[in-house]
Amino acid sequence: MAPLSAFLDEPPYVLSIPHLLAVERYILSLALRFALLGRIDAARDFTELLYSRPRLQNLELSGLRALVPYWRKTHFPAGIPGELKTDAYLDNYTSEKQQQGLQWCHYTPLDQRTEDEAGITASLSPVSIPYPQYRIPAQTVALDIAVKLAENRGVESSRDTRVLEVLAAIAERFPKAWELSRIIDSPNHVSVFMSGALARIWGFPDHELDSRAAELLEASRQRFWHGPSTRGPETISGLLESCNDDTVTRTALDDEVDNIASLYKPPATEQEIIDLEERLGVTLPEDFKAFLRISNGSEGIWNGYFPGPPLRSAAEIDWLDYSEYELMFDQLNLIQLENELDSDEFSEFPIFTEVICIASEDIYDVWLIPPGAMEHIRDHYKKLYDAVDDHGKRVIARAIDDFAGSWDEWENLKWGCCSWACGGSAQLDSYKSFKAWLENEAWDAKNVGREALESA
Repeated sequence: MAPLSAFLDEPPYVLSIPHLLAVERYILSLALRFALLGRIDAARDFTELLYSRPRLQNLELSGLRALVPYWRKTHFPAGIPGELKTDAYLDNYTSEKQQQGLQWCHYTPLDQRTEDEAGITASLSPVSIPYPQYRIPAQTVALDIAVKLAENRGVESSRDTRVLEVLAAIAERFPKAWELSRIIDSPNHVSVFMSGALARIWGFPDHELDSRAAELLEASRQRFWHGPSTRGPETISGLLESCNDDTVTRTALDDEVDNIASLYKPPATEQEIIDLEERLGVTLPEDFKAFLRISNGSEGIWNGYFPGPPLRSAAEIDWLDYSEYELMFDQLNLIQLENELDSDEFSEFPIFTEVICIASEDIYDVWLIPPGAMEHIRDHYKKLYDAVDDHGKRVIARAIDDFAGSWDEWENLKWGCCSWACGGSAQLDSYKSFKAWLENEAWDAKNVGREALESA
C-alpha cells in the first residue's frame, strides 16, 4: 500500500502556493480528489471554501460541473451559484456528455473501438497508451464501458470485477491535478467513486482520509484568506541560490535538456551598473541591481519543465523595441470579472511602450516595467474600480491584495516585472517587482513537476 502522502499533499505545500489563481485551482482539485476517493463531505467542504470569497476565475468547466451529480445525491455546498442546483443544469450536463459519446484515445484502432469487453481491453493496452498523457483518456473510456456492462448485467458497478480492474489501472498512477476533471467528468462514474472503491484499492481507511482532509482544509483556509505562509528565502542572494540548486538538480535528472552546472556568472562591477543606468537613462530598482552584483546575468532557471530564458548581463540589457509588439498590459488577474463585465470595459488596457528586456530566448521574455508604465496601468484599474458594482470592487481589491500585498503597497509600487511567452497564445504574467518574479521562479523550480522529480 502506498502512503497517503503519495496522493495527497502535506499542508505546508498548500500554505506555500504563491498566487491566488493557483490556490483557487488547487482547492478545486482537492474537492475533485476527495470526491474520487469517496469522501463527498470533504469535497463539499473544499467547494464551500472556494465560494466563501469572491473568486478571480470561473472554474465551472475545470471540474466544478462534474461534481453537480454528487451534490444531487447528497446536498449542495453553500455559496455555489443557484444555476448549478437546477434540474435544467444537470439535464444539460448529462445530455452534453451523452452527445459527446466515448472520447476514445486516438491511438486506439478504429476497428477496436467497441463498447464491450474487447473495447475495454483495447483501451487499456500499451498500444493504446503509448505516452503518459494518453493514459487518463484511455482509462476513462474503459471505465465508462465497464460501468455500462455492469449495469446491463444487473451488477452494482462499484463491486463489479471488471470495473475494479479498471479502477486498479487508474490507481496505479493517480491522476495529476490537471487530469482530475477528465477522470471524474462523467455522470456514469458517480456511484463508483461515491462508494469509495478507489480508496479501498489503495487500502486507505476512512478515518485516515478524513483526518488528512481536515488538515488540508485548514491549511487551504489559511492560505485562501491570509496569503502564503512563506515565499522562500528573503534575500536576492538566497533566492538565487535556491533557484541554482533546484535547477542544477532538475537538469541533471532530465535527459531531454542540457545539464546546467551553475546559474551564476561573475558579478557585475559598480561601474558596469552605473554605465548601464546611464545608457538606459534610468535608475534601476535596487533588487535588480543586487542581482547584478551577485551574478552579471545567469543561466535559465528551471520552470518545472525546462530552463527558462537566460538573464542578460549588464552589457546586453536594453530597452525593448516595442514596435514589434501589440501587447496589452493586464497586470491583475481578473478572469472572473472579465466574464461578468461588458467587454468594452476591458478593451482599453494600456499598451506596452517602454519596457527593459532583461531576458529573451526563443518565445520567452522577461521585462522590467518602469514607473511610468506602472502608474499608467494603476490609473486604468482605478477607473475600472470606480465603474463596477460592489461585487466587482471586492474582486478587484482581492486581486490587488494578491498581487501587491495590500492596496497601499500597490499604490506605492515603482518598478514592476513581467514574463511573456508568445507560443500558441500569448501569456503575460505580472509581478510587483523583480524580487517577486525571482520568488516565483524559485517556487516553480522547487515545486512544479514534483511528481516527475520524486519518481526519478
